[in-house]
Amino acid sequence: MKKRLWIGTVLLGALAPAQAAEPPSAQPAGADGAAIESRAEAGEAPPGGGDAKEAPKARALEEAPPAPERTPRPAAAEWDAAEPVRLARDRSGAACKARMRREWLRIDCSARSLAMVRTLGASAGGEWFGLSQKGGDESPTDVSVVFPVRRGDRRVIEIGSESWEYRGQVGFSTSFVISEQWLEGDTGPLVSVL
Repeated sequence: MKKRLWIGTVLLGALAPAQAAEPPSAQPAGADGAAIESRAEAGEAPPGGGDAKEAPKARALEEAPPAPERTPRPAAAEWDAAEPVRLARDRSGAACKARMRREWLRIDCSARSLAMVRTLGASAGGEWFGLSQKGGDESPTDVSVVFPVRRGDRRVIEIGSESWEYRGQVGFSTSFVISEQWLEGDTGPLVSVL
């Protein structure tokens, strides 16, 4: 029993300096954080002189689903006026952005050495993929995936990158997986980038 108590004391003692070294912004906001949020909602400037105005938040796709009508895939120029939407889950960080035009969803992702985009499974077709590169890179760095979001649809799309293995061998790894489903009983579609 004394040995366990001593080990626990040593571990707690080792954590105390690490917690004290955390910057104030990494610690929980508490009551001050709530006050800052209420000021921001009221349109007041936060303490420190920062600008409280932010870009409008994108609507959640599952809360405001597209209309049931079926339209042709938007032309490239139409995507400039497309509405940004928020996905159910986005584990890509800032690497992927989603936009909606009628019932068509476009997800643009960036990663190094993109090599493939493929549909792993879908209940309906209509997917379109496009790879492009920035600057003088030899391999594509940007991918656009476009597909219709309609009730009853399910699909999984994989985006893969080249990886250089031992002794110059080329391998492939999954960079992103896009999952879309809109089951009959759901109020809206669930689209995720994992």
